[in-house]
Amino acid sequence: MANNSADTHELPFLERPDLTPFRVHLTKKSNGATGFEHLVSILQEGAIHGSKNYPERIAGPNPASCFMDVPLPSLKYVLHERNSRRYRPYGVLVSKRYAYKVGCRPVLYMTREKRETLLPKDEWWRTVTLNGVTGKATNWLHEREWRAKGNFTLPSPSLRAVFVRTTREAQKLHAIIAKDPDAFAVKPRAILPLNIVCQGLPYT
Repeated sequence: MANNSADTHELPFLERPDLTPFRVHLTKKSNGATGFEHLVSILQEGAIHGSKNYPERIAGPNPASCFMDVPLPSLKYVLHERNSRRYRPYGVLVSKRYAYKVGCRPVLYMTREKRETLLPKDEWWRTVTLNGVTGKATNWLHEREWRAKGNFTLPSPSLRAVFVRTTREAQKLHAIIAKDPDAFAVKPRAILPLNIVCQGLPYT
């Protein structure tokens, strides 16, 4: 007889090193602001702004907020020097349970032709273009990406954790929040330096 309990669809996060109970959103340097400054802005607003119109990444008319399903120690491989224009070692962490509850789901990897054949344009934000798996070019499969349509509201008033690059920057962010706590829509319960969590960040 099939087991219909609530545990049937639970993944054993604590039993497998390749799985994680968290979703990670990393910031980048853009529009004259550093990755650290974008992180501060996210905490002040309490939301991640959805991105759109990135060639081969987020197609269609709708923006999407992007996350990775990557175990924390493995983030240093995402933060490779060739990805430095795309990601910086700053970001937020939310539980997979919360992300799923508010509509965040794994993306669909497919060719542009399949996307245009199988999905209405309003749903293209769910897809990432995948034209091959040669092992040489970046195809984003390693991110095991999840997305939510539009902006993503962070859990309030407290957030599970945020990331910064170093212990010194963890102290800096803590001081910024402590100086004017009312300026922040959400406050992290933990500020994690990635150079410690990842046992070094050789590419940043």
